[in-house]
Amino acid sequence: MSNSKIIYYKDELNDDFARNNIKTQQIPNNYRYINKNVFYRFGAFFLYYLIAKPIIWTIMKVQFCTKLKNRKVLKSVRGQGHFIYANHTSDTLDAFRPNTLRLFRKNYILANPDAFSIRGLKTIVTMLGAIPTVEQDLRQQINVLSTVEHRIKQKASITIYPEKHIWPYYTKIRPFQSAAFHYPVKLAKPVIVLTTTYHRHKGLLKWLKRPRVIHYLDGPFYPDQSLGSSEAKQKLCEEVYEAMVKRSSQNEQYEYVKYIKQD
Repeated sequence: MSNSKIIYYKDELNDDFARNNIKTQQIPNNYRYINKNVFYRFGAFFLYYLIAKPIIWTIMKVQFCTKLKNRKVLKSVRGQGHFIYANHTSDTLDAFRPNTLRLFRKNYILANPDAFSIRGLKTIVTMLGAIPTVEQDLRQQINVLSTVEHRIKQKASITIYPEKHIWPYYTKIRPFQSAAFHYPVKLAKPVIVLTTTYHRHKGLLKWLKRPRVIHYLDGPFYPDQSLGSSEAKQKLCEEVYEAMVKRSSQNEQYEYVKYIKQD
């Protein structure tokens, strides 16, 4: 079975292959990060738990044939807010999988403005748990921190993709920066690692070209509070990166899309 596609890249940190053709809109200064309107909150609850979750579960199982391993990790963070760090290899899977990890607690995802730039879908995206991030705006950075802190106090989970950009079906782990670990260090909360891997189908489904997906959980990892902020972020960054690399390399993966670096 040959690779269906080849992608050439130059920069592992900044190249983005999402190819969503979205014209990015700026997040307005008056954006309401936490909407306390009772009708909005009811609509968000109904949409997330009664509509989105059943549909998401079905798509994960039927379309992607996903499997989750080492679920016992979730027991160690039960009853407290925590962060989920994952590799960024699919727009659909990365939006869906974190929301299926816990049945009765909501997951939020830190997302770039692209997710809020689709006409008519901004409210729905927000109701489903997306939190917009704007790196250049100090006031909005403060708003994001306040929002993250509020959700963590509600014992929710916050998902962060430290690789930042989507590389579809990529089977390795790209480097990421320690700045991505600001929130768990600032709030002194545990981190769970979610690693997505891709494999050939077996048995009756071996004729399928699209790979089957196995997700692995690892952790929890805790910020080292005996260190300064910069050192603690770097240490946590290295621990998470090593956990992802270990999972991505322990079983042979199927390169449905092959990535080749250009000089």
